[in-house]
Amino acid sequence: MMRSLDRRLRGLALVRDDVNPLYRQVYEYIRTAISSGQLRPGDRLPSTRSLAEQFGTARGTMDAAYAILAGEGYVVGRGPAGTVVSADLDRYVVADAVSRQRFSTSARRFAVQVPRPFQMALPALDAFPRKVWSRLVARHARALLPANMAYPDPAGYAPLREAIAGYLATSCGVRCSADHILITNGYQDALNVVAGVLLRMGDQVWIEDPSYPPAAEALKAAGARLVPIRVDTEGLRVSDGLARARRARLAVVTPSHQSPLGVALSLPRRLALLSWAGAAGAWIIEDDYDSEFRYVGRPLPALKSLDRDQRVIYAGTFSKVLYPGLRLGYLVVPEQLIAAFTRFNRLRHLGHATLKQRVVADFIGAGALAYFHP
Repeated sequence: MMRSLDRRLRGLALVRDDVNPLYRQVYEYIRTAISSGQLRPGDRLPSTRSLAEQFGTARGTMDAAYAILAGEGYVVGRGPAGTVVSADLDRYVVADAVSRQRFSTSARRFAVQVPRPFQMALPALDAFPRKVWSRLVARHARALLPANMAYPDPAGYAPLREAIAGYLATSCGVRCSADHILITNGYQDALNVVAGVLLRMGDQVWIEDPSYPPAAEALKAAGARLVPIRVDTEGLRVSDGLARARRARLAVVTPSHQSPLGVALSLPRRLALLSWAGAAGAWIIEDDYDSEFRYVGRPLPALKSLDRDQRVIYAGTFSKVLYPGLRLGYLVVPEQLIAAFTRFNRLRHLGHATLKQRVVADFIGAGALAYFHP
């Protein structure tokens, strides 16, 4: 085995101007050979003198490599018998190989993927105004004060909520104050908040058929009984919902741009849906999915803008208008639910990272969001 290792080491090229010292390169090479099973417990390693002569280095370089291997338990010195791979490594080598294989698989699973063109639910990231965004991030990072480093408001950064309220009033006709807005970690998080406050085990929930699959999964996880309601060219068939589950607790709809069919909920059906919620004491989650994007004309007014009985909970996200990696969204909550939602959010966590909220607030306030998505 020593001659076999000698042959392999001849193929090792030490890089003398590398940032990795020579002794470290030798150490890593031998350690890899042991961990991969190429060198087995009891195998003898070449002497440090012979390695130094082979590579034209000082003997101390090889002594340093062997010293690290011995210190980590890979090899043991046996005096005149030389240096051998430790006999106690059987279990370690197997565990290390399995661990490295699992890590490699995990790394591949969670590796950042380059977005494909026309990918669903992903905005045009190449069109994002990165210079404006970077300038705002740098400004807020430099201006960070001790007061900004304390625990944030669980409801969200107040100037951001005020900016969102103004943006919603002009973009989709939703009239609300900052007090009605709760910052979330995106739409999926918003669903979890609504379910945690309003749903009990076994409550019926209208959901569009077809619908956004993660929404159904979140509601099922909350113990809801889903009632799929067909979607046609005018959107959700409210009459089907009345026939199947008139006493449902909640309805989840995408009225501006149905996901995945892309149709808009017609005005008669919007009014019928609101009438049902008011009479039944039910709630409506309005996922204003892709409402900002139109080929012609202005965005459609939100269902929330027609809500006279305060039964609509409006869920918005910056994943489509900015970028999904931001992980920032919001809920517009009816007056009678503000206290319950704020308390629930406070019990879940102590608020979201302030820096990104400050940046988004300035981004909206500077008009960049309106310019980016007119």
